[in-house]
This record gives sequence, C-alpha cells and structure tokens, in this order.
Amino acid sequence: MNSKTLRAKYLKFAILIISVCFILGAISACLPFNVSVPKLDNDTINNTAMTITQNSTDGLGEFNNGYSYVYTDKTKIDKYRAGASDTPYDITIVKVDKTQSRGSQENPYVIASVDDWTRFAKNLDDGSIASYGSGKYFVLASDIDFDGKTFYPVRFFNGTFYGMGHALKNVSVDGTGGWVYWNGSAYAQIPTSGAQSPYGYGIFCSTTGAVVADLILEYDFKNMPSTSAYSSRAVSSTGGVIGLSRGDDTVLNCHVVGRITSPIVYDNYMTSGGIVGAAAYSTGTLMLYRCSAEIYADLKARTCIIMGGILGDTYRGNICKVYDCVADFRADISGAYMHLGGIAALMEMSTWYVENNLSNLSITSTCAQAGGALASFYTGGSYNLKNCYNNGEIGSTENNKLSLPAAIGSQVLSTSNTTAINVNQVKSTSSYATCYSNYPDRLNVAGLGRTEHNSISSLVIAAENSVRSNALDSLPSNIWDADKTSKVETYWDKSYTGNETILDYSPVRNFLMAFINFRNLNNGGNSEEKVGLEDGVGYVVGDKLPDETSSVSAFTTYLNTKANTNHVFKGWTDDPTGESEPFTELPSGLFGDVTLYAVWGLPDSYVNSNIKTSLS
Repeated sequence: MNSKTLRAKYLKFAILIISVCFILGAISACLPFNVSVPKLDNDTINNTAMTITQNSTDGLGEFNNGYSYVYTDKTKIDKYRAGASDTPYDITIVKVDKTQSRGSQENPYVIASVDDWTRFAKNLDDGSIASYGSGKYFVLASDIDFDGKTFYPVRFFNGTFYGMGHALKNVSVDGTGGWVYWNGSAYAQIPTSGAQSPYGYGIFCSTTGAVVADLILEYDFKNMPSTSAYSSRAVSSTGGVIGLSRGDDTVLNCHVVGRITSPIVYDNYMTSGGIVGAAAYSTGTLMLYRCSAEIYADLKARTCIIMGGILGDTYRGNICKVYDCVADFRADISGAYMHLGGIAALMEMSTWYVENNLSNLSITSTCAQAGGALASFYTGGSYNLKNCYNNGEIGSTENNKLSLPAAIGSQVLSTSNTTAINVNQVKSTSSYATCYSNYPDRLNVAGLGRTEHNSISSLVIAAENSVRSNALDSLPSNIWDADKTSKVETYWDKSYTGNETILDYSPVRNFLMAFINFRNLNNGGNSEEKVGLEDGVGYVVGDKLPDETSSVSAFTTYLNTKANTNHVFKGWTDDPTGESEPFTELPSGLFGDVTLYAVWGLPDSYVNSNIKTSLS
C-alpha cells in the first residue's frame, strides 16, 4: 500500500472517531446528569434509606429516626374484608421515633442477620426482654438465610413480630439435640414437660397474645422429641410458625414452604400444622388471615396422626378464624387412626369460622377421617365453613387415586353435647362435597349451594372467576389475585422438590405497600431534588406511577421545564446508579419507605436519526 493511500485511510478513520465523539458529546449534553455511573453512598443520596445500628444495651438493631415500615394491621381486617370505604388497605405505616421507649412500635427491636436472630431468642429466655416480649415489637429488616447455620427457636413468645415481607430461609432442625434454648448459662434441650416446656415446636414454640405478620418461612423439621402430655390431652404439637397457641394469637400474611418428618410424639400421637400446630385450653381467639402453606409430610407407623395444611388441632374453648388462606398439603403417611385436612385437622370443643379458602389435600394411604378442607369434629363446638374451594384425593398412583370428601370428611366422635355444623357454598372436585357424619341429624346443610367440579383445572378457574365477579360472597378482589388464583394448579401438580412453590403463586400474598418519595438526581448524581410530587404517597404493586399525563400541575411543570427536543422523561427506578431499566408501574418487591428516581433519555426520533449502525 503506498503512502498516499495509507494517509487517506487514516484520515477517514480520524473523521469517524471525531464524529462518534461529537455525537456522544451531544447525547451527554442532553442528560440531566453525567453519562458516567456516579459513585454514590446510598445512605446519603436516599434520605429515607434504611440504616440499622446496633443498640449497645440489648445488642439488637434499631432504625434511624424517620424511617417508615409497614405491617398488616389486625385491627383493620374485619372492615377491610367487608370492603368498608374508610378502610382501603389492611396495612398500617409506622414512622420511627427513637425518643419512644425501646421495643415500642415506634422504636422496635430490629433483626437483620443470623446473629441478630440468635441474640433475639437468647434475650427472650434470659429475661433481657421481660415476659417473653409481651408488649414489645420486633421487626425483621432483611432476609436471613440459615443454610449451614444453627437455628435457635424462640421457646416462648408473647410479643409482636413484623416480618416486613422478608424471609427466614433454610430453617432446619433435626432431632432432640436441635431443639435447644438458653438456660441462663448455656444452651440446653428444651424441656419436654413441666412449666419450662412449651409443649410445642416451631420457630415460635409456644405463644400467648402474640402477633406474627408478613413473614416468609422455609423450614424442614424432622425427628421430633417425645414429650409428656399437656394437661390431660396429648396436644404437644409442631407448626412452622407457631407450635402451640395458648390464646389470642394472630398470624397475618405469613407464607410457608415446609417439610415435617416424624414430628412430636406423645404416646405415639402426632399433632402438626403447616403454620400452627395446635391451639388449646384458651378462651381466646386464634386468627389466621391471608396465609399460604405448601407442606410435605413424611409420617409413618404412628397410632394417631392429626395434621392440617394450615392448622392441626384445636381443643377446649378456642375461637378459631381461618380467613382467605391457601394450602397445598401432601403426605406420604401410614397409621391406624388419622385426621388429615387440607386446611385443618381435628376441631374439638371449639368455635370455628373457615371462610374464603382454597386447599388441596393429597395423601398416599387409606384414611377415613380426611377432607380437602377439614377433617374431623368433636361435639360441643360450633363449626362454620363458607365459600371454600377444595380438592382431596387419596392413592399412591394415578390408577388408584380416589376422591376424598373434598369439603369435610367429618366423623363426629361423640354423642354428648350438641354440635352445630354449618356448611355454605362449597366448591370441590369431589362428589362428596358435603359432610360425612355418624350423626347426620346434627349437620345443617340447608342452603349448601355446592358446586362440584370434575378436575382441579375447573375448580381453580371457578375460583378465579369468583374473584373477578365481585359478587356477594365471592372471593374478595381486594384480597385475592385473580391471575394467580387460576395458577395454583401449577404448583399443586408439582412435587415438593419442584422449583416453583406457593411463594411464587399464592393468590393471597400481600407484598405490602410502598410509600414513595419521588426525586431527580443532578450534579453528576451527587445530589437530588424534589420533582413537585408529595412525599410518602402509598402505592401497591401494579399501580401506575406519575408521568407527563399526571394531574399534579407542579410535577408536569417540572417535567416541561426539564424537557426539550432531545431530553424526555422515561419513567422511574429505585437504582440510583441508573443501571436498571425504568418502570412506569410499581413492581413487586418494593414496600415501606421507598425513593424512586426519574429516568431521562433521548426520544426515539433523535436516536433513529443520529445513532447509526456504522457507529457501533
């Protein structure tokens, strides 16, 4: 190649480089902050960032002043379920005020690590938090993974625990040596009898007056220890969230995936529940609301097995309410005397309200007292089942599967006292959509209005249509997600080891509300400014976020001031680095106090005219 040709080639290359630099410079001039990714300290940029510091006295975390968190509020549930116009949400926001007493709702104990959880359980037992947390508030501020770590259960808990939608993952307890507590000087086995025994096993073994809300749990409990009887009855029990409820406990918006293998044994009896093991000897109320459970049980050669997908046994005096819950309970099981229910198992001398639930029970062996929703009743109580969608089947292979009583496989166990069993609007996949009883004259099935379905697909589609109908006694659309309701078949058809779980598809899970502060970054991303929108306005997943069509004049004025022919508003992001794609609707996973940042870019017309393939 001669020198003249070479010089011409270099000149063309230089012109191309200059052109590229010119266009890139024009692009950067259009942006409200520098093209380079800003190096940010999130706690200084986000004026509402959640910063957790350790309290020197109790060793647990605490939030900064002004931070807001949200929780499902038990005082709002009745009105929210009824669709009251003055109760648009079933959650409440709390703004942190560290001038309030330690452990108050405004200044809660904060748990954000494995060490925090260990300290939390220890503090309750050594008396640092008196009366097992009664009147105190605890907040889970992040997911905690116990994979390869020791999990210490809370032996007694009487306080309030807000999960904030976070998860306790890979919680595993195996054998007698795994259930231990701090006895004041060392870890020791949890007593199986006497005043120091909780008579229950779970992440919270025994509770009284407790609230557990907005918690996700993945657990594996196996080889449970033997115990003595609790009072005159063998109600020692295993549950994912609560082992034994002793009265006035509330479990709200909690969702679990669990495995129970050979749980608690008393005289060869076993009582278990996916979320709560048992409730007994109380005149109080146990409420479960908006909960989901996917449970697998491997239970062999027991005299008596009592287990429910949501709740196991209730005994003497309890009022139990199970509202708007979803369960998938599968069991490989054998025994002489069993009570198995998709929602609950054995109801004894209690008052029950089971409303708006969707459940599946699938077991591999013969079991007379089993039902897709409920198993068995004992006389002396009042039992009410309303607007439930249930599937039940039995058999180890497709060829020998038989339909269970998909509503209630009820065998009333005593002729004493009087039992009122009211069944209303039951939908099932079984021809046995009502109850079976030794004493049919005690069943009130007037107005049963049952609908039978010949497949799970038909059942869940009917549930989806119920949500969309907004009719009287339909599944309420303010609680149930219609799109996810019809997808429950997806995880019902999968084995326990499948990748998708109820955590992905639960139609009742509330991802909580985000309270949004809208900002724009400037000065190369080193500072931020308000954009004319009110701070702290609540949004739920899927809500449309403000844009150039917003009715807020201060915001549209702001956008018009910033905009020009080569500079347009594209949406919002929670990532101040600008590396994430902008969104125009609130995505899932954002809740509590959140700052969103404006995203700016070039109009398509400018990009199409100036950015050429040859510049790549």
